[in-house]
Amino acid sequence: MNGFMNFLENKLAPFGTKIGNQRHMKAIRDGFMMAMPLVLIGSIFLLLISWPDESLPFSVQGFLQNIGVYDILSTMNQSTMAIISLVACFGIAYRLSESYGTDGPSAGVLALSSFILMAPRFSAETFDEKGKAVTQLFGGAIPFSSLNSSTLFMAIAIGLITAEIYRIFIQKGIVIKMPKNVPDVVSKSFSALLPALTALIFWACVLKGLDAAGVKGGLNAVLGLIIGQPLRLIAGNVIGMVIVVLVNSLFWFCGVNGGQVLNAFVDPVWLQMTEENQAAAAAGHVLPNIITLPFKDLFVFIGGGGATIGLALCLILFSKSQTYKQLGRLSIIPSFFNINTAILFSFPTVLNPIMMIPFVLTPSINAIITYVAMSTGLVPLTTGVVLSWTTPPIIGGFLATGGSWQGAVLQVVLVLVSFAIYYPFFKVADKKNLEQEMLGE
Repeated sequence: MNGFMNFLENKLAPFGTKIGNQRHMKAIRDGFMMAMPLVLIGSIFLLLISWPDESLPFSVQGFLQNIGVYDILSTMNQSTMAIISLVACFGIAYRLSESYGTDGPSAGVLALSSFILMAPRFSAETFDEKGKAVTQLFGGAIPFSSLNSSTLFMAIAIGLITAEIYRIFIQKGIVIKMPKNVPDVVSKSFSALLPALTALIFWACVLKGLDAAGVKGGLNAVLGLIIGQPLRLIAGNVIGMVIVVLVNSLFWFCGVNGGQVLNAFVDPVWLQMTEENQAAAAAGHVLPNIITLPFKDLFVFIGGGGATIGLALCLILFSKSQTYKQLGRLSIIPSFFNINTAILFSFPTVLNPIMMIPFVLTPSINAIITYVAMSTGLVPLTTGVVLSWTTPPIIGGFLATGGSWQGAVLQVVLVLVSFAIYYPFFKVADKKNLEQEMLGE
C-alpha cells in the first residue's frame, strides 16, 4: 500500500499537474468557458420550448405559441447554443495568445475569420451538361450546423494553430512597425497584418487541398474521423465513461484537479452529444444519447470530485470527533452545490489511504447506476439542457431531464448511495481522529 501511495504522490500527481498546466490544454479549457454563458442561457430557452406536456395539466408549448413567443424563444435558443464552436475558436486563440504575452483579441479575431473560411457551406449536388455531378455552394451561406458543437474539433485546431502563427510573427518581430507616437490600438492593428495574411493563406491552402483531394466535409470531417470518432468511442459508452471517471477521481485523490487534466479531451465529445439531444428534444424526436455533459456534472460527480456529498452527510450527522463535527457544519451547504474543497483538503480525502476506495468507487458506481436507470427507461434522458455544475440535487435532476420527477428521485438515490459507501470508511477515520483528540494531539 505504501508503494502505491508513493506512486500516486510522486508520479501520478506531478504528471497530472503537468498536463493540467500545459499551455494548450489550459487554452482549450478557458476558451470553452467563454462559450459556457451562451450554453447556459440557451438551455433556459430549450427548457421552455421542449417542456414535456405530460408533466403539467396544460401544454407549455401550446401556451407559448398562443401568446406568440414560441418562435422567438426557438430563435434565441438557436442563436446561443448554435454558435458554440464559433465562440470557442475565438476564446481558445485569445487565451493561448494571451499566455504567450501577445495580443489576445487580435489572435482571437484572426482565428474567428479563419474558422469562417473553413466552415462548411450550404451545398447541393447538381449535374453539368455532360451529366457529371457537380457540388455547388449557395452564396457562401453557412448553416448553424457548421457553427455548433459538431465543429468543435475544427474550432480547437484552428484556434490553436492560428494563435501559434500569430505569436511566431509577433515574437520574431516580423510585423509592420509603426512610429512610437501612433496610438497602441492602431499599432496593434498594423502588427497583425502580416500574421493575419499568412494565417488566412495557410487555411485557404488547406481548404483547397482538401477540396482537390475530394474530401467531403473538409477539415471538420477529417478531424472528426481522426480525433472525434475515437474519443466518442471511448467517452460515449458506459465502459469508457467509467474509465474516464476512475482516472478523474485518481487525479483528484492526488490533489490534482481531474477536470483540468481530462476535460479538454472528453468535454467536446460530451458537449456534442448534449447538443444532439437538444436538437432532438426541440424537434420532438427520440433522444439519441444517454451520456452527456449534464450526465457527468449533475449525476456522476454529485457533491463534487469523488461524489463526496455522502461524506458531508456523515460528517454533520454522525461525527463524534469535534473537528469533524465542525468540518461537517462548514462543508454541508457547499457540498449541495457540488463544492467540496473543505472536504478534499481539510478532512482530508486527498492522499488519505482510508478514503481512497470510496473516493474512487463512488462516482464510478454513480455513473453505472445513472446509465442503467436511463437506458432501461426508469429515468428520462437528459434533454440537452446544460445547467451550471453548481446546481443542487433534486433541482438539477428535475431540470436536466426535462422536468421529470424521476430525475430528481435518481439524484436522491445517488446521494444515499454515496452516503452508504462512505459511511464505514468515515467511521474508521472518525474513530481514529477522536482517539487523537482524547490524547490531546
